[in-house]
Amino acid sequence: MKPKVLNLGCGARPYEGAVNLDIADIPGVDVVHDLDIAQWPFADCSFDQVAAFDVFEHVDKPLLFMAEAHRVLVEHGLLWIHTNYWRSMGSYRDPTHKRFCTEETFNYWVPGSNMWERFGAAYGGHAHPFELKSVKLDGGTDLDFVLVKLLPLCLPPLTRLKASSRKQGRSP
Repeated sequence: MKPKVLNLGCGARPYEGAVNLDIADIPGVDVVHDLDIAQWPFADCSFDQVAAFDVFEHVDKPLLFMAEAHRVLVEHGLLWIHTNYWRSMGSYRDPTHKRFCTEETFNYWVPGSNMWERFGAAYGGHAHPFELKSVKLDGGTDLDFVLVKLLPLCLPPLTRLKASSRKQGRSP
């Protein structure tokens, strides 16, 4: 079965077979939405992969971005992020870039990393954890990250309600 892919910030480069989202209503865009507005217009656990090519550096709310990417991915779903490297001129050339990423930028969401241990709870990493599958410095100008969604499990809402009720000593 072909994976269900969400292509964030597709712009003029939509992916065939993916759900293409952008803030601009241009040809090839399936869903028009601002990624800084919660909740993204998709159900929980609805995508196998989320692709963000040259997007993360533009969002105003990176914590919201990571929480929503986590929410819409199935368990063990892949989050692909391509962004400018902080040492690249491209990071600073574009006046709409709001952050400059390093190889450790996403460690706030990676259990066992120093950043997750120190700041993960405050940054949403404990509630929306990912495994860092790979990080690659591409030509000294760009970074490619592959993150894998970890728990919490994608349970149907009724199952979550039952589990929550049991924890509190109530019947659903």
